Amino acid sequence: MQKVTMPLTTAPLVHCITNTISVETVANALLYVGAKPIMTEDVRAFSDLAKQTNSILLNLGSLSLAKEESLLAASKLAYHDKPFVLDVVGVASASTAMHIAHAIMNYEPTIVRGNISEMRAIAGLKTNGRGVDGNLIDQTPAAFTELITALKTLPTTSIYVATGAKDIIVAQNNVWILENGVLELDRFTGSGDVLGALLAALLGEQKVPETAAVLAISYLNIAGEQAKMIAPTTGIADFRQQFLNQLSILGEKNPNWMEQIKGTINGKRIIFSDSTLR
Repeated sequence: MQKVTMPLTTAPLVHCITNTISVETVANALLYVGAKPIMTEDVRAFSDLAKQTNSILLNLGSLSLAKEESLLAASKLAYHDKPFVLDVVGVASASTAMHIAHAIMNYEPTIVRGNISEMRAIAGLKTNGRGVDGNLIDQTPAAFTELITALKTLPTTSIYVATGAKDIIVAQNNVWILENGVLELDRFTGSGDVLGALLAALLGEQKVPETAAVLAISYLNIAGEQAKMIAPTTGIADFRQQFLNQLSILGEKNPNWMEQIKGTINGKRIIFSDSTLR
């Protein structure tokens, strides 16, 4: 897995249909990492946009009938043509969200992302999630093993990302467990939505989907670690601002940030050497 330059070098254009509560944060996060956002949900524009965009982010937050139409229309256009991320916000608590998620999964999203409780629901497992939040009960070692086993049974046309205290990536041949991050990232709205955007940006940069998943998660979490070092005793609003700052400067100030990635691949510790992650 080769290094990625941050900010991104090709300025990928990412079409986002995302959570209204975090739309500005998501748009700015894409700009911070060198991507370009477009945030329209107007289905009349989709055919024209498809000629220009490099990737798509579909986030199930803030659902409505109009948004359902937009999500389904965008997924149909993306099918076999554009890499796209499906962020399954809310599927652990709302049958409507689950129904739409399954409909979109028929169009083979490149990456399916949710918190660990949401991904348990997607995999057909019992979940203790509440609202759009994950639950620590779903993050015990036994629950991790159960989830990984269940995700391996899902179609291998997608990569599955489950985020929590530790983050899981299930790809066709590999299982990654990533260990970077800080608790403060779960204490403000939108950090998960930003991850979806980073995933889409790296796909738009034409990164291999598994690579995009590992690097997007790690970049976000290491930015969080750096933010906590700068603002260790101030309030969450200060931490949030420092985190967003780090998204824009981490790659420039520390080109070797990948050396800080912690975790395992198929049970073996991740090693970074000769500009390669393995």
